[in-house]
Amino acid sequence: MEQVENTLINLSLPPAKLSCLVGNLFAELEPPCGKDLDPDGLMLCGKTPTGREAMLLICRDRCTFIGVAEDLNAARNGECPNRRCLYG
Repeated sequence: MEQVENTLINLSLPPAKLSCLVGNLFAELEPPCGKDLDPDGLMLCGKTPTGREAMLLICRDRCTFIGVAEDLNAARNGECPNRRCLYG
């Protein structure tokens, strides 16, 4: 697999869209053990559908994504694979 640079992207989403994003961004979640961060909120770590590692830090009304921008764009702009909601 080719090496792709991680990007830090700040965003703000309403709770319903954030819930949809989390469900489409991560194919599997992993414990945040060993991550050198001390967030003021929720830290989600895992693998995206492409198999790359990503983190999403959620603090009140803002989020910070750390990973490959292409993976975030696919989760935000792709169709909802389950077609059960109005947000994807």
